[in-house]
Amino acid sequence: MEGPDGTDDGEGPRAASLVRVLAVDDESGFADAAASRLEARDDRTEVVAVEGAEAALDALSSASFDCVVSGYELAEADGVGLLETVRDRHGDVPFVLFTGSGSEAVASEAISAGVDEYVRRDEPADPYAQLASAVEGVVSQARGDRRLAAHLERTTDAFCQVDSEWRLTYLNERAARFLERDAETVLGERIWELFPEVVGTEAEAALREVAETGEASRLEHHVDRLGADLVVNAYPTAGGLALYFRDVTERRERERELRELSERLQLAVEGADVGVWDWNVRTDEVRFDDRWAAMLGHDTDEIDFDLSTWEDRVHPDDIGDAWDAIEAHFAGETDLYQCDFRMRTKSGDWKWIRDRGRVVERTDDGEPLRAVGIHIDVTEEKARQRDLERYRRIVDELPESVCIYDADGRIALANDHTGDVLEADPEALVGRESRLVDRIRAAGDGDRYDALVDGDRKSMTGTVEVDLPRQSGAIVDYGLTRLVIDGEFDGVVGISRDVTDERRRQRRLERTTARLEALFERSPDMIDIHDESGEIVDANRAMTEALSYDREELVGMDVWEVDAELEPEEGVRLWEDLEMDETVRLETTFARADGSTFPAEVHVRRIDVQGEDRFLASSRDISERRAYERRIERENERLDEFASIVSHDLRNPLNVLSGYLRLARETGTDSYFDRCERALDEMEGLIEDVLALARQGEAVGSFERVHLGELAARYGDDAFGSTDGEDPFGGDAGGGGAETAPIEVAVEADGEICADPGRVRQLFGNLFRNAAEHGGERVVVGDLSDGFYVADDGPGIDPDERDTVFESGYTTSETGTGFGLAIVQRIVEAHGWAVEVTAGERGGARFEFTGVDRPESSAEETEPPGAEETEPPADASGRSAEEAGSQD
Repeated sequence: MEGPDGTDDGEGPRAASLVRVLAVDDESGFADAAASRLEARDDRTEVVAVEGAEAALDALSSASFDCVVSGYELAEADGVGLLETVRDRHGDVPFVLFTGSGSEAVASEAISAGVDEYVRRDEPADPYAQLASAVEGVVSQARGDRRLAAHLERTTDAFCQVDSEWRLTYLNERAARFLERDAETVLGERIWELFPEVVGTEAEAALREVAETGEASRLEHHVDRLGADLVVNAYPTAGGLALYFRDVTERRERERELRELSERLQLAVEGADVGVWDWNVRTDEVRFDDRWAAMLGHDTDEIDFDLSTWEDRVHPDDIGDAWDAIEAHFAGETDLYQCDFRMRTKSGDWKWIRDRGRVVERTDDGEPLRAVGIHIDVTEEKARQRDLERYRRIVDELPESVCIYDADGRIALANDHTGDVLEADPEALVGRESRLVDRIRAAGDGDRYDALVDGDRKSMTGTVEVDLPRQSGAIVDYGLTRLVIDGEFDGVVGISRDVTDERRRQRRLERTTARLEALFERSPDMIDIHDESGEIVDANRAMTEALSYDREELVGMDVWEVDAELEPEEGVRLWEDLEMDETVRLETTFARADGSTFPAEVHVRRIDVQGEDRFLASSRDISERRAYERRIERENERLDEFASIVSHDLRNPLNVLSGYLRLARETGTDSYFDRCERALDEMEGLIEDVLALARQGEAVGSFERVHLGELAARYGDDAFGSTDGEDPFGGDAGGGGAETAPIEVAVEADGEICADPGRVRQLFGNLFRNAAEHGGERVVVGDLSDGFYVADDGPGIDPDERDTVFESGYTTSETGTGFGLAIVQRIVEAHGWAVEVTAGERGGARFEFTGVDRPESSAEETEPPGAEETEPPADASGRSAEEAGSQD
């Protein structure tokens, strides 16, 4: 856009593309016509018309134009003269000669003067169209040349142009500085004259080849005059060559140094079995050698030469540390980059790699361009380090003091426990004399420590007293071993432990153990220890004696082999439910070695024996207690019977007595008193039977030889009763007030038995009286293979009632009390016999007594069953002295 003064006041894309043309001619109106015609063809063209050469030069001095269009014939000078003046004053402003008529001579003169375009007005075609095309062409080329010149001035390379005659036509500022010459002084000179040392070299041949073939080329050459290594890029142009050259002297020096370093490194790599990497930091291209790849199980053709090949294989936990080390080195904080990390191999395993490298090339600003380094497989080293650290930690965690002593007995190495014992830092102990070694040297004959150092002995152990910071006279157990590494003495390894408290506890434990062993062995109770599976692991003497096993037999047996009532599953479940130190009580039956059994009370307690579950069982034979309990039970049953008799059986005669006494008072009739006397006799007989029943349940006295035949024959002699009214068998001859017919006693027994004679007489008396009361006339006493029998000829006992005849109160007689046979049962039980009721040969009742002991020929007396129970002694009648006294 044109302003009032004809200058461009606009900005933006159009201002940048606006073409300003200066039109010059002497013909009136021609310049204006040319201006209007050019502007009409392109609105980006702006034309200023002037007349004459002087006016044109003034316009060029006052404003900037992209092109000058001039006629040939001008008043002050011709167009070629104006061209020369413009070139001299304003440089390379594009110049188009627009002539009214032309000739070859004019065209030649114009071209020689440097005109850019030549257009004739008398062309048959539209001359203004040709003029517009020429203006556009020269302006475009000029602008391109200016941009190229600006680019060449900004480029970091030195640049120059030579024509076909090898003369310099252009140098940028960097090239001039590099040549240390003013550009104006060298333009036009031939390069072979500037650099004569290039003549005849490969560099000259390469440049001439570019000029001849028109193909670009790159060459390197050392220029002695400049003392520099140059890299030259040569490009063919329309009028010669364009040469870009760069001083690479420093880079070549670094490359030579790097090459030498690489050669030395290569030698080191080949000898050290390491992998090499070469990293282009800008592009992240990394070259890995065969050893680098093989270290991870790869061939080089299996991996990409890229930074990700390394980065993707580093363990995720280690990659951060690796990058921190790299960045610290890039920043100049370290002279060398080094880091240990794990890398994944082709098989998926992890290897420890030590990565070392350094930056070998940086930019002028210090930014890293290239780094090289090596990989070393340190997997085995790391394993050794872990083992060493593990051993070190184990030694430090040991509850014993561990040291290495030198030949003089000074501490060379100490673990943490040693530091705790000596109240010092382990490192501070290094070099100090050992108290332990001093005490060992002072104890015994000769220096045993020196003998260990000299190799006369390999090791030694013992116990000494050492004064420690926390305790004087501490008892210390020690062991010393001569340490030899690679065949040479390397010190003495010492392991020591303060056992003062342990020794004291040991002495106390020994005393306690002795007492416990005495209690265990001498305890009257049976004691055994078994494990959770039921296997007996120990048993005391009382248990072995009670079960009739040797200790060796009993240990190893299962509990259920001894406990006859315990099932294995039940036992295991019982023990599993017990808490530690909990006790359970149970009663069971133990089996002896011979198969016999006895009742036992067992207390089982779960205990801990050195970290293992054990069960302590304390057992006791409760046979006597069980017998006592049975006796108490029987006595309680008798008391119940007595209460029943008193409450029921005595009530009837008392009522009878009371009734007849009342009638006797009211009527005064004496016969009622006879009735009362009979009721009293009945009550007396009942009371006597009850007392007899109570006495028969007591334990019998001493057993004697009893001849059954003689004892039974007495009955016949006494005619079943005496003149004084006493029953010779301990009963009442009155039998409750009723007359009892005499009975015949037949004796068919000829053997002897072991029994209490008084109680046997009572047994016979009750059986004989029972036969008489029920109508019997004859009683037979005979032998059985293991006892005897008593049979009568009475009515017998119904089979359905034979199980109840021995119950108290059972009777079928009108005059009987129902206690006779109950008394017989008590006497049988007291002797440990058995009695059974069957039918006699004559239809009567037959009582068979079995389990009766026969006396041996050498024994005069035999202890009865239950004789160990304390019972009052019986008199000759079978009553206890206590009872006899109460009835007198």
